[in-house]
This record gives sequence, structure tokens and C-alpha cells, in this order.
Amino acid sequence: MRSNDQKAVKTLYKNMVSLGIVQIANYLIPFLVLPIISRILGASLFGSVSYAQNIVAYLTLLVNYGFEYSATRQISIARDDKARTDAIFWSVITAKSVLLLVSFAILAVLPLFIERVACDPRLYLYTALANIGIVFFPTWYLQGVQRMDKMAWANFFTKLLGAVLVLALVREAAAYRLYPLLMSLASVAVGIGAMIYVIRHFDIGRPSYSRQTMRDVLSAGAPIFLNNVFVALYTTANMTILGIYAADNVIGFFSGAQRLIQAMIMIVVLPVSMAAYPEISRRFVESKQEGIAFLKRVLLIAGSAAAVVSLLTFVCAPLIIRIMYGAGFAPAVVFLRWLAPIPVLVMVATLLTVQGLYGLGLQRWAPWVGLVLAVFCVGLNLVLLPRIGEIGVCISWVAAELMECLLVGIILLTKGRKPCSI
Repeated sequence: MRSNDQKAVKTLYKNMVSLGIVQIANYLIPFLVLPIISRILGASLFGSVSYAQNIVAYLTLLVNYGFEYSATRQISIARDDKARTDAIFWSVITAKSVLLLVSFAILAVLPLFIERVACDPRLYLYTALANIGIVFFPTWYLQGVQRMDKMAWANFFTKLLGAVLVLALVREAAAYRLYPLLMSLASVAVGIGAMIYVIRHFDIGRPSYSRQTMRDVLSAGAPIFLNNVFVALYTTANMTILGIYAADNVIGFFSGAQRLIQAMIMIVVLPVSMAAYPEISRRFVESKQEGIAFLKRVLLIAGSAAAVVSLLTFVCAPLIIRIMYGAGFAPAVVFLRWLAPIPVLVMVATLLTVQGLYGLGLQRWAPWVGLVLAVFCVGLNLVLLPRIGEIGVCISWVAAELMECLLVGIILLTKGRKPCSI
């Protein structure tokens, strides 16, 4: 292996470990609070909180706007040009701030359309406050310059503090709103601290605005945002639609299984994808063949690891549910087993879509793939839920992930042979 390749792989592994720590802080630490919180709240209140988080996830999607990939790529390519990276930094922060205001305006009118929100608006507001932290935490910048290690540990200890506060203060079911509020405040603290660190450590200049740079960051993020909207329709929308047909306790059972799967995705899948993305982007810019070879290598290793996670999840589902949530959540075992294939399917689909399509400059196909999957999954949910019950949510999600792997694989085999257009 050439010295440059060895250095690139070493940097990739280091960033994967750092991003793994970030995901542990963001998802695993709050996730480890669940065994206590689920027992305190019970299935029904746990379902209410989970549904609030489900609705707020759409607002988070709006605030992120695809910058986690588009801005990362822009910073990665322009990182030797300080003036350019500073302009991108402030343009993204400005855009996310405006989108945050839009998200709160949407939240303000939701009670007019969604009865669950109207019944408990404070719960949804406390949950949505986490988006303030998302605006200010420049993860995309740190990914682009491949410097995640220090912030990973800062994030870890801050979220740990949030978890300790939750365990100390949420002692009875009546305090259920305090649970999302404390987690949101932890997110805000992390975001503000991270932004101050980045500005000082990387000597980011004073805020400056260029219409052209703003247009660049918005146009680059638009197709990814659109694709993320479609992705949400076959992931996040599952619980949204379930809320139409099911009671709070059923939502709680499904949410318990879903959170386990999402934790696996965030801990196993997301660090691989986010760490590999800047390096694969540069490889594709330099050589299409090198990019494809590097992608295949990552896909083989990461896909095998995710397959083991899926298999263990299916086999150990009863034990996992009993340990995490207690005997009162026994109905969640069926949900978890149906969802067990998701980690490996998401790993393959994410690498093929984000690394493959985006790396080869075929991102224009991503929204079309997402549209097909969204229509397919939402339609399947609406057909299956009234006929076979809540298990239809799981079948729809698994089927959508399988279809994504198939569709993106076909596009890469047919369109990927043409000259790379990045």
C-alpha cells in the first residue's frame, strides 16, 4: 500500500473512532437511560414522548437541510482555502438559523392540525429545543477538515452530564416532560460550546456573507435535503402513520424496538458513512477507479460487521427487550425481530447511496430513488396497517430498505460506467 493510502486509511480509522464516540454521546448515552425512563413512564407515556420526538424529527430534518453531507464535501474540497471555508462556515450557520426560525413557526401551527400536539404543546416545544444545539454544532465543518477527536470527547462528557441530570430529576411519571427538556438543554450546551471551539481553534473570521456562497451551499444541499425528506417518509413516517391507528402503549412498544434499531444504526452505520465520505469524495475527484475500489473495500468490511449485528439482534431479541425495558414491554420483541435486518440493509443502502451516488456525481438520482421509496413505503403502510395491524409498519420499513439497495445498485451499474461528473 502506498504511503498516501496508508495515511488516508489511518486518518479514516481515527475519524471513524472519533465519530463513534460522538454517536455514543448523541445516541448511546441517552439510549442507556431508557431502561430506567421506560420503567418510570410506562408504555403509554413513553409512547407519548416518543411520538413527540417523531414529530420533531421532521423539524430537525428541515434545520439540517442536508448540510451534514453537502457542506462536509464543500469544506473537504476547499479546506486549504481559508477565505472559502470561512465563507462556507458562516453561510451554513446563517442558513440553519433561518431554517430554525421556520421550524418553530411550523411547530406553532401544528396544534391546529394534529390533535396529539394540541393536547400537550409543551412536550413538543421542549423536544424541539434540541434543534438550537443542532444549528450551532458544526459537525459538518469538523468532518470536512477531518478533526473530530477533541470534540468527540467534549460531546461525550456533556451528554453524560445530561443523562445524569435526567436520572437525578425524572423520578416519577408526572415529570415526563422534563426528560426531553433536559436532553434538549444538553444539545444546546454542546452546540454552543462546539461553535466557540471551532471559531477559536480554526481561527474562523468575522461573520461575512456572500450571496454567491449562500446560493452555493443551498443548491448543494437541496438534492440531499429532498432525498432526506423522502427517506424520512419511509423511516420516520412509520411511527407517524402508526399514531393514526394505534394507542399510546402500542406506540411505546414499537418505539422501544425502533430505538434499539436506531441506536445500532447510529453507532454502527453512521460513523462509517460520515467518516468515509470526505475521503471517498476526494478519491472520486482524483480518480473514478480509486474511488470505486475504496468504496468496495469499505462496503465489504462494514457490511459484514452490520450483518453480524442484525443476526445477534434477531436471536437475542427477548433478552434485549427484557434487559432494556422490563417485562412490561414484552410485546416489543415481535417488533424488534421484524426490524432486525434493518442495520445491515441501512449500512449497504447508505454506502451505495451517499458514498456511491454522491461520490460519482450521480446525486441527481437520489431524490428520484427517495421519491419511489417514499411512495412505496407510505402506501404499503396505509395498506397493511388496517389489514394486519401494527406489524405492517415493520414490514414496510424492511421492504423499503431492500428496494433502496436494489434501485441504487441498478443505477450504479448502469449510470456509474459513464465518465464521472463531479
